[in-house]
Amino acid sequence: MSDTSSNADGDEKGSQPPLSHTISIIAVDTKQSTDKAINNDQKTNISEQHPHGNERGDNEGPERPDGFFGSRHVFALMGFLGLAAVYMMRINLSVAIVDMVRTPNTTTFFGRSGSGGSSGNGSEQCENDESGDSENNGEFDWDGETQGLILGAFFWGYMVTQIPGGILAEKYGGKYVLGIGILLTDFFSMLTPLAARHGGSGAVIAMRVLTGLAEGVTFPSANSMISKWVPTFERTTIGAFVLAGTQFGTVIIMPLSGFLCNLEFDNGWPLAFYVPGVIGILWFIGWVFLVYDSPSVHPRISEKEKRYILASTGVLKPISFSETPWSTIMTSIHLWAILVAHLGHSWGLSMLLTELPTYMKTVLHFDLKANGLLSALPYLAMWLFSIAFSVTADAMRKNQILNTTNTRKLFTTIGLLIPGLGLIGASYTGCDRVATLTLLTLSCGFNGAIYSGFLANHIDIASNYAGTMMGVTNCVASICGFLAPYVVNLIVTESGSIDQWQTVFFLSAGIYALTNLFYVIFGTGVEQPWNKLKDTHPLEQKRNDSIDSLTSSEKSGKSD
Repeated sequence: MSDTSSNADGDEKGSQPPLSHTISIIAVDTKQSTDKAINNDQKTNISEQHPHGNERGDNEGPERPDGFFGSRHVFALMGFLGLAAVYMMRINLSVAIVDMVRTPNTTTFFGRSGSGGSSGNGSEQCENDESGDSENNGEFDWDGETQGLILGAFFWGYMVTQIPGGILAEKYGGKYVLGIGILLTDFFSMLTPLAARHGGSGAVIAMRVLTGLAEGVTFPSANSMISKWVPTFERTTIGAFVLAGTQFGTVIIMPLSGFLCNLEFDNGWPLAFYVPGVIGILWFIGWVFLVYDSPSVHPRISEKEKRYILASTGVLKPISFSETPWSTIMTSIHLWAILVAHLGHSWGLSMLLTELPTYMKTVLHFDLKANGLLSALPYLAMWLFSIAFSVTADAMRKNQILNTTNTRKLFTTIGLLIPGLGLIGASYTGCDRVATLTLLTLSCGFNGAIYSGFLANHIDIASNYAGTMMGVTNCVASICGFLAPYVVNLIVTESGSIDQWQTVFFLSAGIYALTNLFYVIFGTGVEQPWNKLKDTHPLEQKRNDSIDSLTSSEKSGKSD
């Protein structure tokens, strides 16, 4: 039976009963935890193979609350700003290191060095008509290998806390896991200039590992909170908006870091660490007072909005490590489909985020500091495209143009294949800066579709374990953070070689295509049967029976 033929959407779990009835039932339960209520009409139409494997969705549920901006939107905005702030502290070193390092009459960027001149072996290179490559009186004598270690050290720590971040968020709530993770990232970022000046490269590497450890919890905990706060037919729009904060942070920090590094105060470059750190601290204060773990514990949310959200997400109980079906999760081909797509995206993102500035600097001789806004243009396109794609994806699902499975596959394909074609095109533009920047900007823009594709898929197939699964896939995908630059260093042995960079772009396009094919074959939007939490307490079963009865009566005519 195909995914398309399923009767209802796996994200739509039926209508939640009125809050007063639910509270009275929960009060009897000494564990004070609830499972999701499942619509009686859906129960009769769901196949045995996927007891919760519905894909079309139930449009009936509680009425959408009045007003444009509610508590779920406050969460979305603060989550967006938080991920923007944390990405600013992730990217700042990539720009600041150019001013930190002493590089007389040459350019050292992202671990590779070269003056942009011809090597004399016949390889095609672009003429350097920029006057910006002059002596840089930085404070540190770090060679290319040392810089590569410093820039890659972040991912050593980042990988370690991915899965623990998801587990902690599911057990204790994501508010403080995400909040403290970003606050610690602020702290380590602001200590980086001190570490560099008093401890040298070793201290900076240690600080970047700690920064990665702190930041590693952010994506899994954010995904866990999205599963609790975002109703089904807003899932792609709001979820993509929150996660796209990373691209917004990149758009802001690239020109901002260039501007701060040019200031005379304290040699400029430390400000690229202090300013984002202060922004992150201010965000944390707002996060603590404005955001809560879930609608169930929010003291100011309206009853109508709470019922609207819980009808889709349910009231999820905390999940302990022992309750997580690890073997089932890790052997699920659908999780592997997400993981493979995540690997392809992470490789491509390393090309577009880390290696693209290198290409622009060493091949096109594009002065990133002098053209900060143009340098950020590809990431601005990715942010704007991601928002447009997310609205389109939710509209297609809500209007039943495509089911969840085909929606995720469509937007994953757009987000992986089109950027791959753009990289191939850019490899043939030679020294034409306008054509190259246009193609790379479009590649980054269309890559934004992945937020409506596989990155939204964790919640589709298992909302109860969305944080843990994001931790698993993001942990493995983070390998590309240091693997991709290493492979590029092996291929690009000659600074400014167009031919060698063409090989890099073709390799990346091939990885995009293969990982997308795997996802298209094995991906699904059907909620998996192992997502349902088992009822072990007799009062919980009584509560579920009562909720089913109340849900049925509410659907038959009871209004808000």
